[in-house]
Amino acid sequence: EDRGVGFDMTQWLTMALVAWPAWAFMAPTAPAARSALKLAKGDAIPMDSEFMILSDGPSPIAASEVFEGKTVVVFGIPGALTPTCTEKQLPGYVEKVKDFKAKGVDTVACVSVNDPFVMNEMSKLQDPDGAVLMLGDGAASFVKTMGIDVDTGAFGGVRSQRCSFLVKDGVVEIANLEGGTGFTDVSAAETLLGQL
Repeated sequence: EDRGVGFDMTQWLTMALVAWPAWAFMAPTAPAARSALKLAKGDAIPMDSEFMILSDGPSPIAASEVFEGKTVVVFGIPGALTPTCTEKQLPGYVEKVKDFKAKGVDTVACVSVNDPFVMNEMSKLQDPDGAVLMLGDGAASFVKTMGIDVDTGAFGGVRSQRCSFLVKDGVVEIANLEGGTGFTDVSAAETLLGQL
């Protein structure tokens, strides 16, 4: 019998599918750019978390010290000393600190996945009076817990999504999230101020 004639492609494919592992047919999946969590109104701040600030050297500050019993404006930036964060987003908040406080805000704080030295350098450039509290989240633990982390890949790994939010006694009252690291009026100081 001439087995070269009448080759059964269907039978061959069936055998191949049985023999090959299932993963060979799975489409490759890219890691999620943002956390599965998403910051929203009603979320509670993890009071046992810590940030790093520069105060006579690097020092931890508990989230409870920042948020408990207070009204706090927080804005997240992807990277201290990067052009957009330093030259566009931060100055708007520095300029509006007095306006926020006139509306009952106790503290205006900036959160970034950076060490306190870098945060301090950015502060010296745009906020020499230290009106904005600089909170370094070097391990990205706070941004991950709150669902505002974004993976920038080779650029800088996990960073904070660009955002702004209002916290009253440890509970998120207003949440403004950008689509990622880009800056629009969504996370601008004027927008949050207008929501108070």
